[in-house]
Amino acid sequence: MKLTISEAAAYCGYKSRSVLYRLQQSGMLRDYEAGRVGRNRLLESDPPGRCSLRDHIAACVQLRHDSPLGQRHGPLASPIAALSDAELAAAMAPIDRWIEGQREDPDWQLIAERLNAYLGAWSAPPWTAEEANTLAMALAMAREGAG
Repeated sequence: MKLTISEAAAYCGYKSRSVLYRLQQSGMLRDYEAGRVGRNRLLESDPPGRCSLRDHIAACVQLRHDSPLGQRHGPLASPIAALSDAELAAAMAPIDRWIEGQREDPDWQLIAERLNAYLGAWSAPPWTAEEANTLAMALAMAREGAG
């Protein structure tokens, strides 16, 4: 959707256009410019291959407690911000279990067996760069398969 600077400011929740004018003058909105209509410069809200204009502006400015882009509630709030702490903990539980699984001591005997099966007869060090790369890849595959 093509927006004027005023419309883009309202779209991002700003009451004033000054933030967008400052970003435009510093060249930070160049990738979002979509031409002109009369004296008004147009900005693309969701250009293909880029993040949305709102996300880009949020990344360019320092978010403050009263920033419309940093609101936890309201029309611009992130859907994750609406989750309670218990809901967020439940959503994060599988990731937390995976992280804890990564911290456990792996079964090195099983990893060694798998690594030896992958490598077969292997020369002693010193290794070439290609051999070191192969060893690192085989070790990662053996550790992944064991755990």
